[in-house]
Amino acid sequence: MRKAVLFIISLTLSTIAFGQINQNQNLTNNWRFGGGLGLSFGNDSYFGFNISPSIGYMVSTNLEVGGIAGYQHLSNNYYKRNLFNVGPYINFFPIENIFVRANYVYYTGKETYRTKNLQYETISESYNVEESALWLGAGYQTSGPIKFQVGAMYNVLYKDNDTGIFSSGFQPFMGVSVGL
Repeated sequence: MRKAVLFIISLTLSTIAFGQINQNQNLTNNWRFGGGLGLSFGNDSYFGFNISPSIGYMVSTNLEVGGIAGYQHLSNNYYKRNLFNVGPYINFFPIENIFVRANYVYYTGKETYRTKNLQYETISESYNVEESALWLGAGYQTSGPIKFQVGAMYNVLYKDNDTGIFSSGFQPFMGVSVGL
C-alpha cells in the first residue's frame, strides 16, 4: 500500500512539474525520455529503492524501440542487495494507447546475508549475482506529450524453485515518459 501511495505522489508531482510545458510545442519529435522510481519500507528495517530511466525512439506511429538502465537497493536486518540492470525494449502499438512490450534485461550486482552464530557474532556472506530476464507483456499508455504507462509483464526465462533473484515471473509496471 505504501508503494502505491508513494508512486501516486511521485506521478502527481511530475505531472505538476511538467505541466508548465508549452502545449503548442512540436509533437512530431520521436524521442521519449522516461522511466520509473520506487521506494518501499517494511518490517525488520526493510528499505527498498529503485530507479530505472529509459530512452526510446518512435520508429513509426506504432513501433517504439529503446533502452532501459537501472539500479535497485534492498536491505533489512538480515539481507542487502544492490543490483544494476540494462537492456533494450520494443513497444508495439496495435491500437493507439494499447501496447505489447518485449524487454530483455541483464542484472548484475551483489547480495549479502547477515546471520548470528552461537556466540552472537554477526557473520556476513556475500554473493555476486548475474541473471537475465526476457519480459513479455502489455499495457496502456495515455496520450499527450507526457505519457503515463501501466501494465504487466512475465519473465519467460523464470523457473519455479530456482534460486534466482525473482520470487515470481510476474511483474506489474508503471512509468512516465516525456517527449524530448
